[in-house]
Amino acid sequence: MKNIFKNSYIIIAVILFTTIASSCSKDTESAKLALSYKMLADKTWYLDYLQTITGTTVKTKTYIGQSTYFINFLSDNTTLDSDGISGTYTVVNANGQLNIMVTAKTAGGNVVEYNYHVESIGAKVLVMSYVSSSTLNKFYYSSK
Repeated sequence: MKNIFKNSYIIIAVILFTTIASSCSKDTESAKLALSYKMLADKTWYLDYLQTITGTTVKTKTYIGQSTYFINFLSDNTTLDSDGISGTYTVVNANGQLNIMVTAKTAGGNVVEYNYHVESIGAKVLVMSYVSSSTLNKFYYSSK
């Protein structure tokens, strides 16, 4: 009889620990997403560098000091860039990878969808990438 009660306490302790641990990880993920939105939103992000990486070949093009491409991610989850593409965006965590998913329309009315992998995000630096035809495209942005 004592062993039954002892085993019951162990089972209850394991269930409680599992529940608490899983709820904490969900809170952490929510906090990460909220922080990412906060660091991303209501800034103008200017393209500084573009890298294209195919196999071992890396090509870098710099845009520092030039009035070139920029993108705005607004706090109402809308986006607008210098090419006139406007739409909505969502920040998601897919298997530990932070992504920015954009659904937008071009100035000509064509629907475009982008799924950028966020490699780094900070108060003034944003690095995103995507793969197209076995080429990794990395975008280095800064905000002022």
